[in-house]
Amino acid sequence: VLQEEYDTYDDPFVQLPLAWNRRRIIEIVAARDLIFALAECGLCGAFNRTTNKRICHLNISPDEVIRSLFYNKNNDSLITVSVYESDRYSSLKCRTTPIEYIRRGQLHDGFPLFETESLKYPGFVEFDDVNGKVLTFSAHDSTYKVFDLKNYNFLYSICDKDIQEIKISPGIMLVIYQKASNHVPLKILSIEDGTTLKTFTQLLHRNRKVDFIEQFNEKLLVKQDKENLQIIDKLWSD
Repeated sequence: VLQEEYDTYDDPFVQLPLAWNRRRIIEIVAARDLIFALAECGLCGAFNRTTNKRICHLNISPDEVIRSLFYNKNNDSLITVSVYESDRYSSLKCRTTPIEYIRRGQLHDGFPLFETESLKYPGFVEFDDVNGKVLTFSAHDSTYKVFDLKNYNFLYSICDKDIQEIKISPGIMLVIYQKASNHVPLKILSIEDGTTLKTFTQLLHRNRKVDFIEQFNEKLLVKQDKENLQIIDKLWSD
């Protein structure tokens, strides 16, 4: 049963850019008494649950396209990840705004995050609520950096051009290196300080594409094209 309905475009006195015409909603984030709805075009609206009214749009400039949202419960703020037309939409920019500022419509009182990081594609930023960490990747120098989600302090970095992917799990990170002919090197790191907990290799079927490698608790899941899913039950064994 429909209980409430919100309209991102409900203010007839606000003239939005033509590019911000109606698009489907791709992300909804709830934070205390507010609801944030992000449209496919990059327009994001903030709504009050009590009054069922839109408070404001989170786009602070006409050329800003918001790509994703993250509610940081550690400091009661909303993080927006955006790209800008003035930058040819090439770099991710992060901004944090306290929820109280959003209630007041003081969007310009938020502040940018990770300004020293080059987040040009295929660079990225990932927010890990479970471990309270932020992972960034700067593609130009193949550097991963880990920050504290509570205060955004830099913790440590990992620089290795042979890393293909990093998967985050509770307490640890699974580092997946470039696939060799019949195996893939793997490493498990502590999420807290980046120290190596285990280094090993996983055998693979030769000439088969790897669909995914995932970690689930103490198990490693490996799937290759046209092969059965492998579940390795001795991830921590020697």
